[in-house]
Amino acid sequence: MLKVVVNINKKNRLEAENILFETAPHNWVVIFNRQTKQLTLEGVFTSKNEAEQDLSNFKEFISKYNNEVEFTELDNKWEEAYKDHFKPWSYKSFNFIPEWEISSQTYSKNNINIYIDPGMAFGTGTHETTRLCIELMIDSFIHVQNKSNKLLDIGCGSGILSILGQFLGFESIDAIDNDINAIQNSIQNISLNFNDSKIQLECKPVSAIENNEYDCVVANIQSDILINYANKLIELLNNKGQLILSGILNYEVEDVNRKFNKILQNKVKKFSTKKRHFNEWCAIQYKI
Repeated sequence: MLKVVVNINKKNRLEAENILFETAPHNWVVIFNRQTKQLTLEGVFTSKNEAEQDLSNFKEFISKYNNEVEFTELDNKWEEAYKDHFKPWSYKSFNFIPEWEISSQTYSKNNINIYIDPGMAFGTGTHETTRLCIELMIDSFIHVQNKSNKLLDIGCGSGILSILGQFLGFESIDAIDNDINAIQNSIQNISLNFNDSKIQLECKPVSAIENNEYDCVVANIQSDILINYANKLIELLNNKGQLILSGILNYEVEDVNRKFNKILQNKVKKFSTKKRHFNEWCAIQYKI
């Protein structure tokens, strides 16, 4: 396996993210190191040939800014490294437990245990953006009595939010991601938690979502994508729906909120807004 790192100037971040958006799905992620203040574009590939093919999408960008590109060979241990950072955690009556610790963990019978092995997908609940979604979903739907409600999980990653949705009583759950590895990982995690799943998975981008009416839409994706598809996300809600947005950095909150507020003000008579912060991240919840 080969890790590729491209150093990026912070002022060019948006340009790099636009390329990522236009070329998705892919193996790249933009990472900001809070200690060094360094911004990097990083990807993991099976070979140098595969890496160089993907790098061709950034050829003009790298040449334009003379970015440094580093190639590092990885041993097989890196694939298991994430296990060191995913420990059991709880919120209210829900426990989130790594699959490899099922046999070693004992919890109250009154609690709900959700088992997750994120593999190479995003979403253990330990990252701020996922945890914010989990907390808002539990706070909003733990006591909901209507069992005919519908949930849409956009950017499902490991499937953790969809799995939580079934435990919260949603009868119909649609989950999408533009990464086939995430879909495969979601299938695995669903099987860890249910013999009979109500979750329908599809590999597709936000732009391909069919018109529907949901009681809750949760989108844990990049802020620029949230803004670009604000109209579509709002139109997916029924007349009493809730929209939970995450993946938003604190400095991006006002831009996202301004866009959604403007659309909602033109579409509905009344709605409420709630923001929840965790470190440098924020989630926004709209109720209509």
